[in-house]
Amino acid sequence: MRIILKKGYQRKLILRAKEQNNLTWQKLTAYLGFTKHYWSNELFNEKISLNERNYLQLCKLAGEDFSGYILKKLANNWGQSKGGKNSGSFREPKLLVTKPSKELAEITGIILGDGNIWCKSGGYYYVRIAGDAVKDRDYLLNYVKPIFEKLFKKKMHKIERPKNNELFISIGNKDIVFTLKHFGLSEGDKLKNNVQIPRWVFSSKEYLRACVRGLIDTDGSVCPITGRNYPYIWFSSAIENLRKTFDEAMNILEIKTSKWNVREGRTPDVYIGSKEYIAKYLKTISFKNERHLSKIGQYAPVV
Repeated sequence: MRIILKKGYQRKLILRAKEQNNLTWQKLTAYLGFTKHYWSNELFNEKISLNERNYLQLCKLAGEDFSGYILKKLANNWGQSKGGKNSGSFREPKLLVTKPSKELAEITGIILGDGNIWCKSGGYYYVRIAGDAVKDRDYLLNYVKPIFEKLFKKKMHKIERPKNNELFISIGNKDIVFTLKHFGLSEGDKLKNNVQIPRWVFSSKEYLRACVRGLIDTDGSVCPITGRNYPYIWFSSAIENLRKTFDEAMNILEIKTSKWNVREGRTPDVYIGSKEYIAKYLKTISFKNERHLSKIGQYAPVV
C-alpha cells in the first residue's frame, strides 16, 4: 500500500521524524532501509509516495499521526494495468522484487562495476550495462541478460557500437529503476555519488560472494606479474566507498588482497596474489565471464 499525503506533508513528516529524534540523514535512512540519495531526493521532494510501512515508521518517529493529511491509499501495483498517464512516467512505480537474493546481489555488483542507472526529464528511466563487444559478448548476452530478465521479468535490449568495439544491454523501465534504488543503488554518476556495496548485501556471505563476482567479472582482470607463472586476480575502481566496501567484503569472505595501488593517472587497483587465496576465490566465488576463465586456463594450476 502506498500513502498519498497532501502536498507538502510528506516532506513535513520526514523532517518531523528527523528533527524529533535529532537524526542525521544517514542515520534516518539506515533505520528505514534506503539510501540517503533516495530519501533526500525522491521522497523528501515528493517525487515518489511513501509505502505504508515507512509511513508508519515515520509517524512513530515523529510522535504524530498524519492520517488527517492522507488524500488516498493506493495498492503497490496501482497503475500497472491502466492506460494513458498511469501506464507511463506519471504513474506510481512499483517494486518488481521485494526480497534480497543472490541473483539481485550479483546484478548489484555488475551495475556497480560496468552499469549505469539514470533518469531523464520527460519520464525516461534506463539501466545499461556495458562491455567489450568481443571479449564480454558471451558474458553479457548469455549470462547477464538472462539472469536480469529472469529476476525482473522484463526483456533487455542489445545495442552494439562496432566502431568503438562496445556492446551494451539496456532497458528503459521505471519499475526496474525504482526497485534498484530501493535496494541501495543510485542513479547518475557513480564516481560523484561515491557509491558503495549496499548494506543488505553484507547480511549474507552468499550475497557477498555473488556481488564480488559481479564486480570482478566486470571491473576485474586476470593476469600474472613478472616472475610468476600463474595469474593474479585484479579489481580496479576509482570510487572510494566502493573500494572500502570491497575490502570489507573480502575480509568477511576471508580472502586476502593486496593494499590498493594508487598511482597518478591510473585507476586504483588491488589484487589477490597468493595461490592459497586465488584457489579459494576460484572455489567459493569463481567467474562467469569467459574472458577471465580463459586466462586462468592459460597458466599453471594454482593448486
